[in-house]
Amino acid sequence: MKIKVLGSLFITLLLCFTVKAQVIKKNEADRSVAPTFSNNALKKVQYYMELSDKYSNTHLDSSLHFAQKAFQESKQVKVDSVLAQVYNTLANAYEYKGHIDSAITFHTLALQKRIQLKNQVLIADSYNNLGVSNDQLGKFKEALEYYFKAIRLYEKENERSKKAMVLGNIGIVYKQQKAFDKALYYYKKANSLYLQLQDEFGIVVTNGNIGSVLIDLKRYAESVSYSKLAAKGYEKLKYDRYVPYPLTNIAIAQDSLKRYSEAEEKYLKAISLHKEYGNNYETANVLNALATCLNKQRKFEESIRVSIESSNFIDKTDASKLNLNQYKNLARAHAGLGNFSTAYSYYEKYDQLKDKLFEDEKTKSIFELEKRYETEKKEKELAHEKVKVTQRELKIKQKNTQLYFALGLILTALIIGSLLYKHQKARNTQLKKEAQLKEALLKIETQNKLQEQRLQISRDLHDNIGSQLTFIISSIDNLKYFDLAKEKLVSKFDNISGFTKNTITELRDTIWAMNKNTISVEDLQIRIANFIDNAKLATQHISFDFSIDKSVVAIHEFSSIEGINIYRIIQEAVNNSIKYAQASQIQIELKQESDTLFFLISDNGIGFSETEIEMGNGLQNMRKRAVELKAELKIESEKGKGTCITIAKKLM
Repeated sequence: MKIKVLGSLFITLLLCFTVKAQVIKKNEADRSVAPTFSNNALKKVQYYMELSDKYSNTHLDSSLHFAQKAFQESKQVKVDSVLAQVYNTLANAYEYKGHIDSAITFHTLALQKRIQLKNQVLIADSYNNLGVSNDQLGKFKEALEYYFKAIRLYEKENERSKKAMVLGNIGIVYKQQKAFDKALYYYKKANSLYLQLQDEFGIVVTNGNIGSVLIDLKRYAESVSYSKLAAKGYEKLKYDRYVPYPLTNIAIAQDSLKRYSEAEEKYLKAISLHKEYGNNYETANVLNALATCLNKQRKFEESIRVSIESSNFIDKTDASKLNLNQYKNLARAHAGLGNFSTAYSYYEKYDQLKDKLFEDEKTKSIFELEKRYETEKKEKELAHEKVKVTQRELKIKQKNTQLYFALGLILTALIIGSLLYKHQKARNTQLKKEAQLKEALLKIETQNKLQEQRLQISRDLHDNIGSQLTFIISSIDNLKYFDLAKEKLVSKFDNISGFTKNTITELRDTIWAMNKNTISVEDLQIRIANFIDNAKLATQHISFDFSIDKSVVAIHEFSSIEGINIYRIIQEAVNNSIKYAQASQIQIELKQESDTLFFLISDNGIGFSETEIEMGNGLQNMRKRAVELKAELKIESEKGKGTCITIAKKLM
């Protein structure tokens, strides 16, 4: 049975095994099987399944190859229990390769066989596996439904260890949804059950999970306690490769508590272990975290030394993004030592790398214009200051000429004036450098926020578009296993085509958001208008009305994440009206009252009662996006009286 890994930390750790994966030549393995088992199909099937399981942690292509061989040989075997096991093995292999749709297909076949066999534990295993697959597709509601079905059967059969496993999986679902309190609740339930069972490995893993989620909850002291238990547990179990991960969590928590000396000790120990096991990426990553910690303590020289050391490990990876934190740390450390010129040079390196990684040509042009404007502004200020100094000198000369009429006193006044001028000039130069550095550091913080927005949109792009493309590939791949009639095949291709068009539309929308630092109300107006024009072409029997009240401030700007979330909610609301409302009129209205902007989407359709329908992914996604927006989402509907959805977003 496939068991889902209990936490994001352990998922990371499993990558260590793939580094030294042994590549198997398929033809050699096949020749070794054939003479041993001759024509005994059952033994071949069992042996191929063993090979698939064996290489699932070392060589995924080989694992899938042997699972497919077992599936082919199983056509000669008519034992239901064996067929169920074959389906399960093949589903696991597809899931390891990322073909989640294919994995769900064969997990479902395995479940059907196990239901026929009435083996409750194996049925629960299939429910758990289907929960894992749906979780990976982002179908959290379906995943939880399968997990709770599995738990009920495990409880009935007194399979307490497997119940603890599923509790941990449920915690992972809630952590992915940022419901950290719920994630902690289920992690602790799993941990408690493992303690009762004296399952050392389960205890250690769930301690690590609890320590990680407590950082998200800012409960740093508790995080330290659980992370220490995880570190000691891995040491006791001889899993030394895993020890630096809970150590890093301890260091982050202690750093946040301003217990800097303890944090430094843990950072250094984690770095040493990562070096020992050749993990260059994590070594560089933790070195950067240590440098930041040293800057907080004003240990600028040590911070510089650590940042320079991180370069050796960054150069051994493809993760040039690590240089961003390194340059930022070096800029702050040199600024702290008064080395403003060096600090500014590191800022420029940071700025150049940031442009290379995150900015398009349009954004670069804007920054260049901004720099040119700031330079011209400073030159004018300096010229004005020089004029003031010159005027002061003239006044001094005139006053001395009138009062003393003596060459000596005039010379004295000139000397004093010259000294004042030089002192003021030096002071102006120092102030200018300090102003440039402050501006540079402020710009770093601004670009960090922009980077975080783009990374979040990129993760959304990866999760949504990636899973959709995987679904398309898997759907096409599944056609090889079924003999479909022509009309069914055409229907299947039509479904894939429609899904592909939706994926392209979502990709364009996401790229639109990524290409903008901010999204104005006017940008949203244009995007919504384009969407409505396309909807009109597809639904000729529905009339659309899009209006913007005069009270709306069109130049108001949202962040790119806020803008795409508003657009997605409107898009989902209109699509729901088109699909389900049987409406003849859909109206979208923007209005503003005081400091609140309202988006209203209404139709004259059949309406619905929320208490009588099952909440679908569309409505759930709308509510989730509203939470991320920090906006109020109100759904008003009554049977026969249409539906009105309101988004109320306070303007900052």
